[in-house]
Parts: sequence; structure tokens; C-alpha cells
Amino acid sequence: MWKRFKSIFSITGVARRIRVAFLSILLLLIFAGATSLLELERVSHDTEQILVASEQSVEIAGDMLSALSDQNDAIIYMAVVGDSSSRYRVDCERSIARLNSASERAYQLMGRSENRALVDSLKHYTYSLNRLANDYLSGEVHRRIAYSVMFDTIPSSLTTRSWYVDEYKVGYINLSMQISKYLTGSQNTLSPEVNHLSHTARRSVTPVFISLLVMFVVVMMLYFFLKKLYVKPMLRINRSLGDYLSYRVPFDKGIACRDEVEQLRDRIDTLISKLNK
Repeated sequence: MWKRFKSIFSITGVARRIRVAFLSILLLLIFAGATSLLELERVSHDTEQILVASEQSVEIAGDMLSALSDQNDAIIYMAVVGDSSSRYRVDCERSIARLNSASERAYQLMGRSENRALVDSLKHYTYSLNRLANDYLSGEVHRRIAYSVMFDTIPSSLTTRSWYVDEYKVGYINLSMQISKYLTGSQNTLSPEVNHLSHTARRSVTPVFISLLVMFVVVMMLYFFLKKLYVKPMLRINRSLGDYLSYRVPFDKGIACRDEVEQLRDRIDTLISKLNK
């Protein structure tokens, strides 16, 4: 049974053995190259996603800080300085829309990540500050001041300036801090992805390294295989034939060899036998 199984997978012939050996090396290299290319493509895709997410987080934080600064400047001019120009009202309305838009983008980007609570807080503080700004634009703050002056027995200290200091500025500071936390949290969220990317890069190199190691072993085996089964027998046949031609030393027909080399040895011995008759 073993001999039959062995005969099925046995390879005979010098050319066939060499062809199979080098074809195995070629297939191994193709497999290693294809595997590495797939892993590198995955690394490239993951890297692009990480860079895009990082850029989007920085862009969102920058937009929110810019809108927050514009809104704060507009509220200062209107509530503290007392400038009721329409340009500041328009700037404030635009900044409200920009803050809402940026907070929605942040929620869409990180709403399903582990930092869900962070973007929820960012959205909450954005809503709170915009509500204060809308209260001022709608005249709600002025009505509160008028109501306080009209019905309080004690002279009211509530003014638009005190409203800015006591209420709006607190919301402004809270939102500023939350934007900083969002930016830091988004970068921390990307750290595990970067670590995963590092491991993926190692995996993409590993098949090449293993293939090179296996190829080195196969080449060394092929070298010793050719040297033992073909190079050495051919050298001995050549030397024995030279001794016969030069000194009439009998040809050594006991040289250990296989396949075509064995046939060559036997035919040389047969030819010499015919010549000696």
C-alpha cells in the first residue's frame, strides 16, 4: 500500500525533478507576494480611513471654535458694548447655524464609537449656548430685565452685561472646554486603530519573511539534491571515462546514480563493452 502510494507521488527524470522544484519556488513566491499585496492594500485602506477621520475631527473642532468665537464677539458687542447694529445680529445667527451643523457632524462621526457620551455632551452644551444666544436675539433677555425692574421691590442688578457675565460666558467656557475634550477624545479613539494598523503591517510582512525562509531552505535542499544525485555522479562518470580513455582503466559501472544519469552510465558501459570485443 505504501509503495503504491509512493509511486503515485514519485517524480522521475532529471528535467522533471528540476522543473517541479523551481515551479514550487515560483508558486511559493507568487503566494507570498499576493498575500502581502492584499495585506498592504488593507493597510492602505485603514490608513486612509484613520487619516480622514482625524482630519474630519480637527476640521469639526476648528469650525466650532471659529463659530464660537464669532458668536461670542457678536454677543459682546450687542450685550456688553451696547452696539445693536444688524451686522452683529447676522453674525450671531450665522454662528448659531454653524455650531449646530458642526455638532451634528461630530455626532455622525463619533456617535457610534466608544466616545458616544462625549459627543452627547458636546451637543448638549452647543444647544445650551445657542439657546442663550437665541434668547438674546428674540428679546427674551430684555423682557426678563424689564420684568425684574418692574416687579422687584429691590433694585434689580440684572442687565445685559450681567447676563453675559453670569450666564452666557459660563456657557461659552463650558462649550470651549467640551470642544477641547472632543478633539482629545477623537484622537484617543484613533489610537487603538493605529495599533491595529501596526499589527496589520506586521502581518503583511510576515508571509514574505516566511516565504523567504522557506525558499532559502528549499534552495539549499535543491542544491544538495542536485549535487548528490547529479553533479557528483556526473563528475565520477566523467573521471572514470577519462581514465579509461587515457590509461585503459576499466570503466566503473558501480557509480551510484539514478534516472537519466543511470541510463547514461549503463550506455557508456555498454559502448565500452562493445568496443572491447
